[in-house]
Amino acid sequence: MIKGTMKINVTLVTVLLIFGYASISFAADRAKVNIMCEPTSENLVYDCILKLLSKKSGAPLDGAMVTVKSDMPSMAMAHNIPIVTAVKGDKPGHYNARLHLQMHGDWALTIDISGPFRDRVIKKLKFGGPIVVKHKH
Repeated sequence: MIKGTMKINVTLVTVLLIFGYASISFAADRAKVNIMCEPTSENLVYDCILKLLSKKSGAPLDGAMVTVKSDMPSMAMAHNIPIVTAVKGDKPGHYNARLHLQMHGDWALTIDISGPFRDRVIKKLKFGGPIVVKHKH
């Protein structure tokens, strides 16, 4: 009976260690995203610069695959805006995306990042004026 209990305890400790190490590696770093969008000469089209940084080190995130999905929270599922793949910009950690929106107002941008690590960041911005204003939450 003691040998069986020891075997269960060793197995339990092994499983807990594996899950513990896995959760540490998955939670090792997150992305910090700064975004600035400016209107183009086309109506409801915005050029956005996304600056991606490591929250842990503050270093720019290079070599990432970045996509941006635009949704209008006040009109859920009313708009069908295609997901945009951002392209590498001219500075480390900078990515460019052009958004074609359907109306002015508050939009939630879901930024999916894969590369050095995987992350999803949601930013709420107000479109419709000379500049885009980021809501402070």
